[in-house]
Amino acid sequence: MIQLKYVKQKTEVAMSNYDYEIGLDLHKEFSMLALLNRQGECLRFDKLENNPILLNKYFSQLSGSVRVTFESTRNWYWLADYLHDRNIDCILSNPFLNRAIAHVHAKNDKYDARTLAQLAQCELIATCYVPSKPIRHLRELISHRSKLVNMRTKLKNRIHLMVDKYNFKAPYDYIFGPHGIKWLDGCDFPEPIKQIVKDLLKTIEILNPQIEEYYYRIKDRVEKHQYYKLLTTVHGIGVLHAASIIARVADIKRFPTVEGFIRYSGLSVNTRASADRLTYGHLNRQADTHLRTTFVEASYLIIKHDPGLRAFYDYLRAQKGHGCAICGVARKLARSVYFMLRNSTPYRVRKVQPQYIQQHTTTLKVKRLHRQHKPEAGSFRAVTDPTSI
Repeated sequence: MIQLKYVKQKTEVAMSNYDYEIGLDLHKEFSMLALLNRQGECLRFDKLENNPILLNKYFSQLSGSVRVTFESTRNWYWLADYLHDRNIDCILSNPFLNRAIAHVHAKNDKYDARTLAQLAQCELIATCYVPSKPIRHLRELISHRSKLVNMRTKLKNRIHLMVDKYNFKAPYDYIFGPHGIKWLDGCDFPEPIKQIVKDLLKTIEILNPQIEEYYYRIKDRVEKHQYYKLLTTVHGIGVLHAASIIARVADIKRFPTVEGFIRYSGLSVNTRASADRLTYGHLNRQADTHLRTTFVEASYLIIKHDPGLRAFYDYLRAQKGHGCAICGVARKLARSVYFMLRNSTPYRVRKVQPQYIQQHTTTLKVKRLHRQHKPEAGSFRAVTDPTSI
């Protein structure tokens, strides 16, 4: 008889080289701090208001090296700047991946702060990238301009709704130009509706110069960036798309592999594997949606100038439809952008792959035959194989 012998193996956990580890549970008005020494013992808990003066007093009492760990909440900017200005090392934690805090039956601020410090001390914490101030400012400019554009679109849709409600037929495709606005003024709306349309047009006139101003602000910030000239060699990537990629990528060297960059871009497909079974799902949602939107929008334009990607798009659209095809083009574009920025080379147009042309043509022929031999509604199809009944 074979006897199994279980051997307990000692596992060594890497410990940090800091004299003090501080876990900081950040809130809007206050923060809970847990102080751990080099041996991992929790010395004390402190509840402080989010005031730099109180934090100065707290850190002045500590003699030795200190590292602070806090989560990426909605208000982490000021704390990261505060610690950076005072040369205090910090870790920005990913709350989604650090599930040791979320999966507990008794959760409170002290437990959260202590767990952050313990995970950081054992080097087991999932971290987030902390962009520099210029990159954060660029992100805010792009986000604010996008909000203004969305606001303007909602106002225009509101005017279109009023036109449709009262059955006015516009003689122009675009009714917000000089001739379209003159036509709107001449429409015989009821009195309250006419005033609403005028107010909506006035608000749009206020938003237009603001949107244009932020466009030039963004352009002035990214024109001198080292990635800008490389990105604009791609047909379909202009000033705003290049600025969005620069703001979200920041430094391409933080992505060791192209697969990691595609996952970060939200263009990778979720897979589930068990034994010999492999299942493909939807696109990865735990990603940067702004970067994914940028690549998808640029894909609509690049397929008009790149014959290789156009052939790939036609082939994939015949197989799986337009949505999967445009995401596939965006994934290939993301790969190209990664190597462009990594190797500092401009974009090169792809060659047409023969298999895409051949398979695409075969698929179209099969679909055409199915349409020609499709039985009419209400008719019966003859069954030639009796075993299939």
